[in-house]
Amino acid sequence: MLPPELRALALRIVEAAARLSSSLHPVTASAIADFLRPANSYYSNLIEGHDTHPLDIARALHEDYSADSRNRSLQLEAKAHIAVHAHLPELLTEAGDNPYTQTFWQAVHRAFYAHLPEEFRWTTTLEGDRLPVVPGELRTSEVKVGRHVAPAAEVLPAFLQRLEDGYQPRYEHDRLARVVQIAAAHHRLAWIHPFLDGNGRVMRLFSDAAFRIEGLDAGGLWSMSRGLARSESTYKQALAAADTQRENDYDGRGNLSERQLVAFCIFFLETALDQITYMTSVLAIDDMLSRLQGLVQLLVIKRKWRPETYYVLEAVFLKGSIARREVERLTGLSDKTAKALATQLLQAGLLATQSGDHLTPYRAAYPIGFAPALFPGLYPAGKEIDMINMG
Repeated sequence: MLPPELRALALRIVEAAARLSSSLHPVTASAIADFLRPANSYYSNLIEGHDTHPLDIARALHEDYSADSRNRSLQLEAKAHIAVHAHLPELLTEAGDNPYTQTFWQAVHRAFYAHLPEEFRWTTTLEGDRLPVVPGELRTSEVKVGRHVAPAAEVLPAFLQRLEDGYQPRYEHDRLARVVQIAAAHHRLAWIHPFLDGNGRVMRLFSDAAFRIEGLDAGGLWSMSRGLARSESTYKQALAAADTQRENDYDGRGNLSERQLVAFCIFFLETALDQITYMTSVLAIDDMLSRLQGLVQLLVIKRKWRPETYYVLEAVFLKGSIARREVERLTGLSDKTAKALATQLLQAGLLATQSGDHLTPYRAAYPIGFAPALFPGLYPAGKEIDMINMG
């Protein structure tokens, strides 16, 4: 039976995700989902100890790589995560829309590692041996993470099959129970540790995919990585605690502690709810329009933009896209000046259009560099200060 506190949390997530899903025009929501992928990459890699500056991630997306080999590798790693996250729908389709399968987990790992630089395709064992990480292949050696000794490599297929059999969404008709399953499977996948390296990223991408299949990702407007990174020590402690053996006859029926798994699930679902709530707050229409206006006013003072720019940014945020001729009508400017204003916003990355087509509408777009002004708190304060100072 599903514990009451987990059922209540799952219900709050379902309700909060529904509110977030309906809060924006679909085209605007898609633009913001694209904008958020670098943040998801930043936080997921940060949990693994790789701190890549958001501006370096932005440069990598434009094929602008650091001359420093280590920084360049970090940029490529971030770019790989962004690419895999963007292609989760295709990977899910290939897995029969079931993220709870070895096929899906291996496909995610393969896609991620296939794009990594050589430097990150190796790992070192506790014994000091340097081993290659083969994209998509299960480990063939033993591993220990902290105090946890993962299952022996030879029994991995059996453990993964048991995980698949235990979490089959099509057999669970209670939607709230399926939401809780996402949290439980996140831990169980971590406990099995199927790959030599990259397990954390696969787990978090799996979780995003599982929320997507349940219709709870709000079209990509939130993900787990930011919340887990902001509570990294608690996250890792909760994972480790759920690794412990059953405490007594009242602590579940398996080898592992059910009480600790419930505690992990509570933490995980509270983190998910916190992230949905944060994005709902940030994307509140009045507040978002106020920040857009503040950005325009600042750049008007700096003599970089015209005040009429706001009307264009307001329109694409609310409508998702506008016809090109609308810029002239919205701003009251001459055709020539309106086109210059639109060109300026295209160059700034705040408008987008289909490449090579001069007739398609202008669409909403949100570049990383404007994150502190438009999505405050998305990145750590120190990173946001850097972005403001370099903007």
